[in-house]
Amino acid sequence: MANPKGNPQNLKPVRTKKEAKKRGAAGGKKSGETRRKKRDVQQAIKWMFEAPAVIPLDNTLKSVGVDEEDRTNLTGIIVGMAIQAAKGDASAFRALCDYGGFNPDKKQRDKESEARIRKMDEGSYLPAGGADDNDGDDVVVVLPDNGRGDGPEPVREPPESTGKEDEDGDG
Repeated sequence: MANPKGNPQNLKPVRTKKEAKKRGAAGGKKSGETRRKKRDVQQAIKWMFEAPAVIPLDNTLKSVGVDEEDRTNLTGIIVGMAIQAAKGDASAFRALCDYGGFNPDKKQRDKESEARIRKMDEGSYLPAGGADDNDGDDVVVVLPDNGRGDGPEPVREPPESTGKEDEDGDG
């Protein structure tokens, strides 16, 4: 992908299939390198989080009553964030809520997504404009499940008659 801040005049078009294959192979190799580096970093972070807590963290975890086998660096970081949140650090509080699944905005978005997916699976979700016509006049409102029972099904008005009927007369 070209750099959006770069100069498009510097892009050289592919002239032959051989050149395209060569560039594609180079891109694939670079992509593989990047994926491996990302994987290695993730493994290193996981190892660091799961390792026994370093001395300052271990002392803090011990003082708040965390069992010895649960005293990892990750537990120490989480307890540290909780202590900061208790002192009034709003960003630490928000981070704990997000990671702990207590973010009401995210919960609402997740519920709406689940409702859309459920309606799609049932075949009753029709996007605006409908899937079977191209006039774009239809509007479909899908309400997420609010926990009070099933809401109304989407209502779709039949398309207006164009005045033309089929030869057999059934519209």
